[in-house]
Amino acid sequence: MPVPGGAQETLHELSVTEPQAALATVAAHRAAFSRHGLDDAWDRVIGLVVQPGVEFDQDNVVEYVPAKARQLSGCLEQAGPHLVFEAHSTDYQPREALEALVRDHFAILKVGPALTFALREAVWALDRIEREWLGEENSSHVRDVILSTMRSDPAHWRKYYSGNGRTLELQLEYSLSDRSRYYWPTPAVAQALAHLEAAFDNGTPPMALLHQYLPAAHAALRRGEIESSARALVVHQIRQVLAEYSRACDSAAARDRGSTR
Repeated sequence: MPVPGGAQETLHELSVTEPQAALATVAAHRAAFSRHGLDDAWDRVIGLVVQPGVEFDQDNVVEYVPAKARQLSGCLEQAGPHLVFEAHSTDYQPREALEALVRDHFAILKVGPALTFALREAVWALDRIEREWLGEENSSHVRDVILSTMRSDPAHWRKYYSGNGRTLELQLEYSLSDRSRYYWPTPAVAQALAHLEAAFDNGTPPMALLHQYLPAAHAALRRGEIESSARALVVHQIRQVLAEYSRACDSAAARDRGSTR
């Protein structure tokens, strides 16, 4: 299985889990449950983690190719009527790939860094809005604070980022593995975020700035769907990613309903 948080090496192509390996894993676990008198608990197991051929590294995304996972998808009926597959590391997959994964029985879609990447995108946008709105001297400089914190404490990114100079700077900010997510709780970053939130709580930035840096949120704000607080704007950005997963699952559910009519 892929390591959490994305691959550390550069990826080009992945091996899909062999059907025999998936079925052997199910059989081994089922036998272990039974050996310990946990047959009732086995009935509550719903998913098996497999590799359908999706992953991401620092800069690239390996997208789902249904034909390569056809044999794996087809073996699910042998695994048990109550089981589905969990697709590991579906971050950054396009909507069509997510819909195809669900259609092919990879019904649990693991996502993590894509959500915190969206959070980071929103905070970077709010940082720019705040600077242009209130001026450098009155701003939180949260972007500078988190990058400074990451440089001074490389524990959470050292194994992932291997670049130097400008390459490393780009990785710290924009890597798809988003190791910045481990630094939000640090005191300096939390204080800068509190400063940023207070600015948006105490006033509303010009709509033109919101349109410039967060156009989707600007449209939602005009429709009255969200508030102009920093927290609401960040949550909206994250929900844009979650919406892709929701649509993929809804599309699969609609196809299932149609096939039973």
